[in-house]
Amino acid sequence: MRRFLLIGLLLSSIPSAYGQDTLAVGQAVEVVQISGMVVTGDSLAPLAFATVFRARDLRGTMTDVNGFFSIPALAGDTLTVSSIGYLTQAFSVPTDLELPRMNVVQPLGRDTVALEQAFIYPWPTKERFKEEFLQLQLSPDAYAIGQERLDAAALYDRLMEVGRDGTEVYNYTMQQQAQQNYYQGQLPPMNVFSPVAWAKFIDAIRNGSLKR
Repeated sequence: MRRFLLIGLLLSSIPSAYGQDTLAVGQAVEVVQISGMVVTGDSLAPLAFATVFRARDLRGTMTDVNGFFSIPALAGDTLTVSSIGYLTQAFSVPTDLELPRMNVVQPLGRDTVALEQAFIYPWPTKERFKEEFLQLQLSPDAYAIGQERLDAAALYDRLMEVGRDGTEVYNYTMQQQAQQNYYQGQLPPMNVFSPVAWAKFIDAIRNGSLKR
């Protein structure tokens, strides 16, 4: 009989209210499930991988690729929403909710910073640059060589020797694949019978670009 009495006393000390948590002895706080979306303030587009955490214990969650999140909190808690490149926002959980759940749509404004214009020089001051430039003592021959290297035809010839960069190679490959898909199952046209191709060939011979 004493054992049953002891078990009954222990069970009576456990709070039986559903959806509540105890912060201290005799103080019950309702648990609220917070669900919602984090969007951008300018276009209301879903903001993926934003951080939503409770300020009380610094625990939280992150939004998915669609900007959705869900996190439990206590009534009266403050939730902070943040993301890189956006202004941090916070909201509080009301204490007078009829149901233990809450839906939130939290917009975040862009955090833009305007930097002042900066100039980068190889010398610390203009005076130092002038001093170093005058010490070069360029001869007429060096000046003539510099003018030859700035010649438009010479620059064009050197430009033609430079290989393609990544963007040009990608565009050329995509054009080739698109052409193959377009003429799949049939013979592609031959440029030897194209009057436009012959006109370009004759113009290349006349202006000398074919030799270059």
